[in-house]
Amino acid sequence: MAEPATAASAGVSLTVLAVAIFGPLAGPWALIACAALAGAMWPLSASTTATRMEGAWLLARCTLTALFLTGVLATLVERYLGVPVNEGLAPVALLIGAMGNGWRPVFAALGAALAVVAGRAAGPQQPARNEEQK
Repeated sequence: MAEPATAASAGVSLTVLAVAIFGPLAGPWALIACAALAGAMWPLSASTTATRMEGAWLLARCTLTALFLTGVLATLVERYLGVPVNEGLAPVALLIGAMGNGWRPVFAALGAALAVVAGRAAGPQQPARNEEQK
């Protein structure tokens, strides 16, 4: 039978090994989660919810939105503004979380911009000819 000290040291060494392997991966995710949660507090404080469950759902929805979108938007910020991704994760997650339910106008504006770009890509449109102008 193994000594208790030996079993404890094996557990500690496995913990140290897991932290060494997964620590660099968990660090950015923890940063994004904390910043997203902090940003999601703004829409929560501004909204009136009837129950605690509605408030918890709003907080979770805003935080999860920030968790999913932060990586992509931080990469775009790096590409176009020159801010390194590792320095841009927290501000981007905070802003996404703070937007809360304000995404519908953003998507509407993106849709309008894509429609304009698609219209330009199709080329100039010829005006319709009337039968009377022949």
